[in-house]
Amino acid sequence: MATGLDETGTRPVRDVPTIVDSDPPRVDRRREWSGTALVAAAGGLLGGLLFLVAYKGMPDDSYITLDYARNVVEHGHWGLTPFRDANSATSPLNVWLLAGGILVTGRPVVAAGLVLVLTTAAMAVWAAQLAGDLGLRRAVVGVLTVGLVVSSPIFASVVGMESFLVAALLVAVVRYATARRVVATGIVTGLAVLTRPDLALPAVVLVAVLFVAAAPRQPRKAVLAIGVGALVTLPWHIWSWFVLGSFVPDSLIIKTSGAFPGGEVFGNGPLFMAERWPIPMLVVGLVVGVGVVAVVASAVRWIAGRGRLTDRVIVAAGLAGAVHYAAYAAMGVSSYIWYYCPSLALLTLAASLGAADLSLRRTGAVVAGLAVVAGVSVGHQTGLGTPWPNPAVFGNWATASDYIEAGTQLGRVLPPDQSVLAPGEIGTLAFACRCDIVDQFSDRARLMSVVDSRLAASGPVGGFLLRLNFLHAERTPVEPPDRILTYETGPGPGWPTYVLGRGAGHLVLEP
Repeated sequence: MATGLDETGTRPVRDVPTIVDSDPPRVDRRREWSGTALVAAAGGLLGGLLFLVAYKGMPDDSYITLDYARNVVEHGHWGLTPFRDANSATSPLNVWLLAGGILVTGRPVVAAGLVLVLTTAAMAVWAAQLAGDLGLRRAVVGVLTVGLVVSSPIFASVVGMESFLVAALLVAVVRYATARRVVATGIVTGLAVLTRPDLALPAVVLVAVLFVAAAPRQPRKAVLAIGVGALVTLPWHIWSWFVLGSFVPDSLIIKTSGAFPGGEVFGNGPLFMAERWPIPMLVVGLVVGVGVVAVVASAVRWIAGRGRLTDRVIVAAGLAGAVHYAAYAAMGVSSYIWYYCPSLALLTLAASLGAADLSLRRTGAVVAGLAVVAGVSVGHQTGLGTPWPNPAVFGNWATASDYIEAGTQLGRVLPPDQSVLAPGEIGTLAFACRCDIVDQFSDRARLMSVVDSRLAASGPVGGFLLRLNFLHAERTPVEPPDRILTYETGPGPGWPTYVLGRGAGHLVLEP
């Protein structure tokens, strides 16, 4: 019978683990913060370099936002001009940030640069943090994502608009939804909707895939995240509905009026753009192609049961981008350049994650290839001059400098008590003239006439939504303008204009 005694008749002393009173392993916060600061600095630097070459060629719609921001600062007034209320600023959040930049710098255009730098810095940090959650190289994903965005001819053509904020906040939604941080996901989702109301669609898709499709499934957390997002965005939209007369910005009505000449709409827009701007669209197509391949490869692994968290994130980004693109294509809206930015941003993120994942496991050739594509894009665009008079992808009738010169002269010759009808583009002219220049973007009475036309052509559902959106809008008669400013092609009297692709034109002030 075993007694547990040794040869000496005593029980052996067993080794007992010694408990040492020590702190748990600590994360090197200093190193982590240092790495984050370097990534943020790199992202901000890329945004700053873009602004230095692009600030003189910002598109007309960028100046619409600057008009709103300047009026908020100088007059506490929400409108494109100080003379009339309006609600045509698509991005309230971008207006607020620009207004803050104007308060800091005192110069609206410089404020646009400040907001761009801060936005690209934040985008780099969120992309790097996402990479850390996925076990990828943080610096590679952070810098590559921002580098591909700022070098993209599509994004570079809309400096000053909300498109970079769109990209940054979509990356933020992916980052926090991947970590399943409910409150943070909800906050950035709400901020995304305040940036553009249509971002609700891709944001909800991202939350659904990254929360509900996770293992184990977490639909409750997804609902909570969306609820937090609603709490962030609804106060503004409710205030806008009652006070400004529409729940969503008026630009969503103005800018969704149908096809451009030749049948060009959102769905087939890239084909027209490829004919008009072949090299820029080739660059965009290469990045999109890498993103699509990454999404397909990740989807195949996920379906086969070999998917990792990285694959689920890449699929979520691709699916959200596809849903946004499909929704705009189904609506048949015009092919405005910035409408493509949400889908492009998500596919760019997918491309960056896929390339970084491949470089970690097999080869860095795709990362190097994307860097070369970005370099080619930069070389082509800076060939227009530094700073360029207009970006490579540009659809306005005149350059910003032409509009500013014409608007400045218009402000000098137009009496303060007179109004002038805009020629079809208004943002830069209004910025320079500081006069009562009117069209549907600045005059709610003219906007409501557009709404009435849309109501007459809408079906039951569309008509109900339009009436609901404008339920609290005031209706006033359209006042005839005192003067009319028209744009005509070719040389002629008035203020001359010139832009590549359109050629010479002139602005004429008629009695």
